[in-house]
Parts: sequence; structure tokens; C-alpha cells
Amino acid sequence: MSLTRTMARLGGGALALLGLAAVVAHAAFARPQPIPQDSRAQPAPEAVQSGPVIVHFLDGRRIEGDLVRQDPAEVVVRIAGIDTVLNRRDILRVDPVPPVEEHYRRLRAVIRDDDVEQLLVLADWLRDREAYALALEELAHILSVDPANAEAQSLKLQVEGQIKLRAESARHARAEEDPADAAPRLRRPEFPVLTPDQINLLKVYEVDLGDPPRLSVARETVDELMHTYAGHELIPQSREGRAALARRPASQILELMFRLKARDFYGRVSVEEEPRAFKLFRENVHRAWLVNSCASNACHGGQQAGRLWLNNESQNSERTIYTNFLILERYRLADGTPLLNYQAPADSPLLQMALPREESLYPHPLVKTSRTAAWRPVIGSVDDQRFLAAVEWLNAMYRPRPEYPVTYSPPSPTDGVPTMPDTPIGER
Repeated sequence: MSLTRTMARLGGGALALLGLAAVVAHAAFARPQPIPQDSRAQPAPEAVQSGPVIVHFLDGRRIEGDLVRQDPAEVVVRIAGIDTVLNRRDILRVDPVPPVEEHYRRLRAVIRDDDVEQLLVLADWLRDREAYALALEELAHILSVDPANAEAQSLKLQVEGQIKLRAESARHARAEEDPADAAPRLRRPEFPVLTPDQINLLKVYEVDLGDPPRLSVARETVDELMHTYAGHELIPQSREGRAALARRPASQILELMFRLKARDFYGRVSVEEEPRAFKLFRENVHRAWLVNSCASNACHGGQQAGRLWLNNESQNSERTIYTNFLILERYRLADGTPLLNYQAPADSPLLQMALPREESLYPHPLVKTSRTAAWRPVIGSVDDQRFLAAVEWLNAMYRPRPEYPVTYSPPSPTDGVPTMPDTPIGER
């Protein structure tokens, strides 16, 4: 959450206590200046100290940064890594920033116990300053007031994750000093991916017989198909008819399998060219925005992803693309709503959560994708070409929707988070 957003949401009373306007005020009023290298041209330092300070200006502005030095002529404060020279004539005073806990107590005193929005800002402020225990206390209180608050639940998961990472870092540091005291190192679980046979089977189910990709079926498979369904009306009874059937194009053999519902034979059809629907998913969704944004390590590709964890390794490989598709296909929101809405593709939560929150039917939770960066929409509007291309992909998928006979259990990035259940065999 940015400093500007924090100030705006906390309001006037708490704002006065915060005394924080570092980045905004710096950008608007304080221009970084090169510091002369010749120290003989500078007045003797008045004080040398380190640590965060708040600089109060005569016009009421305040900025926060790390004090580099100050003397009768100027104050030098390091803001976002830049040494910024401030004219002493414009400054009222320079105060050290109070300790986090003291500052927190002052802020908390002016926020009502039922003001969930401002309490969330305060919890986020504590998280930014690594005061994790205090942040968890506030989040526990928020969830006692509003148990279904998605932002509080998400922030709680993030804080708990940071606590685990801090504990793990401490164990690693102890291990370097004394390996005998180190606990086993936690490793990111290996992300399971679909096998080539499973990927081929998904392709079979999405073949458009009106515009089939390149296929092949072995002669022995056709012979076995005719033998298995010998009494069916679709199978020729004469030797000539069977011979003619065996010479049919692979797409017609697959069509026959579909009509027979010979599911045991589907996987024996080799799909040598990508069906159009999956080509659209790969180019217009997965490669265009999903894997680089939604599946990034800071979002649903990292171990703080929550229930929806996507693979971002070997991003352009079939195993990653089709694995991520199947995860999206089977994922359900907490209320059971599918992530993909094939009846009304534009209403799919996957697409809606990529839009700005104020324009979305399913607003994405307010979360941070890193310690300093908040979530941002991936798609600008429903008129965005990426949104329209995603709708085109969903419309290209087979109707009615099959339920793929593929057994796959996605990994769980967070302890205690259930994986999605396998889906039974469908009707195609």
C-alpha cells in the first residue's frame, strides 16, 4: 500500500500522528542535488547521526528519510536511496522518527475498534515495518469484527508467510555458524505437471471436427475399435465396409470414436497439431498476460499464492501451458463458482479479476504482490484487446463442456490449504 493511500485512508486525526509524507513531498518539493565532493567548501557539521528522521518545513510540509548530515546551512536526507539536500532556511525542525510500537500506539488510539477500513491500513502499515506480531493482533481483531473480510484474510496469510520466512532465515544464519543447530531447510515443493499422454488427451477432447488439426491413428487401433464395437450399428458388418472404414481420415475415425463414446480409445489418437482453442489460450491468454502477471512469483506463482497456485517454470513449454489450463478449468471460488464461465465468457471470474476493481463483477482482493507493490489490474477494461481475445478463447472451447478423464492434483503452496479434487470422466 503506498504512503499516499495510507495517508488518505487514515484521515485527518491519524494523519497528524503519522508524520509521514516522504515520497510524495520529496517528489513535489525536494529536488535531489549533487553533493559537492570538496568538503572544505562546506560548513562544519552541526551534528552527525543516523537513523530515520522527519523533517518539518516552515510551510507545513514533512518528509521522512535517513539523516546523512546536517549543518547550519543545509540538511542532507537519504530518500529512496538518493541523498537530497534541503536548505536549512526552509526547515522548522528535524525530529527522530519514534519507535514503531510507540508510533503504533498513538495511531491506534484515534481509530475506533469497529473502523475496519482504517484498522486494515494500520495493519498494513505494521506489516511494512516488519512489526508482524502487532499486525497479527490487529488482523485477529478485524476478523473478530468482520470474519468474512477477504482483505484481512489475505493480509493475515502474507504476514504469517513473512514470519515463516524470517524464522527460516534465522535458522539458515545459525546453520552457517553451527550446522549442527540447523533445522532441515524448507524447499519449495516440486510443481507437478501433466504428462505428454495427458496433454494429448486434453487436445483430443478439444478437437473441432469442423476444422480438425493434424491427427493420426494407428491401423491396429482402428482394427481393435471395430472388433470391440463389432455389434454396433455404426460399425460395418462386411469385410469391404470394414476395409473402407480403416482407410478413412484420422479425423473421421475420431468422430466415430466420439459417436461410440469409446473413451478408452481417445488417448490412442495422436494430435500432432494444436487445436485452435488451445492455440488461442497459449497465445492470447497464457503468453499474453497470465504467466507473466498472474503466475509471477509475487502473485499466484509464489508460495504465498493461496489456493490458486500456477506454474511459472519453463513458461512456453506444453507441460506448463496445459497444466495451468487444467488448474484454471477445475478451480472453484470459495462459494463454488467456476473460475471459467463458458456460458457467459465475459463474466468469467478469471477475466473479471484481471480488470480494475471498480469495473469488475468479481473484484480482485486488495493484496500486495510484494512488500512495497500493491496488486494492479492486468487488463484495462472490457474493451481491451486482451479481454476480447480471452473471450474468443473461451468461446472456442468445446460445448457442452467435457470433464477430462485426467487425474491431477495441484500442489499446495501453503500448509493447510487443500488441493483441488480430481474431476470424474465426462460425456464426450
